[in-house]
Amino acid sequence: MADSEFICNLILKEIKFNDIMKVTGYFTVLSNLFCWGHEPFMEGVEALATIYDIAKKAGVSTATVSRVINGVPYPIREETRKKILEVARELNYRPNTIAKSLAQGKTYTIALLIPKITNDFYTQLAEVIEEKLEQKGYNTYLCNTRRSIEKESRYVDSLIARRVDGVIFSPTRVKPEDNDVNRRNVEELKKNGIAVVAFGSRFEGVSQVYINTYNGALKATRYLTSLGHKRIGFIDGLTAGTRRSRRRGYLKGLEEAGILVDPNLIVSGDLELKSGYECTKRLLQQNPPPTAIIAVNNLMAIGALKAAEDMGVRVPDDLSVIGFDDSLMSEVVKPSLTVVKQPLKDIANEAARLLINQLHGDKKIETIELEPQLIVRDSCKSCKEGR
Repeated sequence: MADSEFICNLILKEIKFNDIMKVTGYFTVLSNLFCWGHEPFMEGVEALATIYDIAKKAGVSTATVSRVINGVPYPIREETRKKILEVARELNYRPNTIAKSLAQGKTYTIALLIPKITNDFYTQLAEVIEEKLEQKGYNTYLCNTRRSIEKESRYVDSLIARRVDGVIFSPTRVKPEDNDVNRRNVEELKKNGIAVVAFGSRFEGVSQVYINTYNGALKATRYLTSLGHKRIGFIDGLTAGTRRSRRRGYLKGLEEAGILVDPNLIVSGDLELKSGYECTKRLLQQNPPPTAIIAVNNLMAIGALKAAEDMGVRVPDDLSVIGFDDSLMSEVVKPSLTVVKQPLKDIANEAARLLINQLHGDKKIETIELEPQLIVRDSCKSCKEGR
């Protein structure tokens, strides 16, 4: 068997046929490296132009072409530079990123590993991070775990196999025991030479962007107690991760105001709109019901608004509601939602900056702590006397 056929068979055994982009990339490399004299193999496929083709037509060396194409700061006459770029356009030249990756030991790919892409918070983060990394010459893979710790681990294995350069990592934490899996996954990435930046939850031994959600919940609770509310419901999220910090902030706010904790006013949801709706109905069926509710994310807070409306409870006249995070939806719902806003753009920019620094050789471990902000809109009001 010819060498090229042998290598083709090996590659075809290793890749999945539905991974079209990867298949195309491998065949591009094979056509450039192995397929001279094997015309039937690439019959009907137009050969891709190389820097050798450009050099031959422009009458210059391949080194000169490489410097111009890659923007290397080297003294080249402007006339020559323009000619090379013109020939490259004529030949419809496209850089061979796979060959470049093999030569440099880099794939110029970053993975963004997040728990839930349908959550506006992560959607907006992904947009900012992708744009920031694209400006630095990196492509971004989006890995959506759908809050499955098993899927997070499978993604980590896949990213190691694909040799991504770095990972921006927001852990999936549904149960307390997931914390240990998160840590092992981060260690696996680091052990394989992949740069890692975490955000959303605290980690040891890795650069991270941490949001002080404890202070955010404390600010929300202080605001409600300043409006005279004493029966403040709390719709919690999952039992792990930053949600515990939010509950602690809520409890501290009650303590500061001299309000005894009523366990019946703390209910657990799953961070989805429907659970916010159902939890609010349970709270409002109590006697007496709460006069205010804090939900640990925006989706559940919007669910709370809908539940109040369906039960004939007026927001904010009869019930004040505060959410966590912020989005366009928070502004357009009626009434507009008071929220604890996390500094989304700062989170994204700092995470991208820390990762780029690592990829450029900075081994220093940094923790960036950011403060959330209370944004007062129309969903809160002073508590009526006697309630």
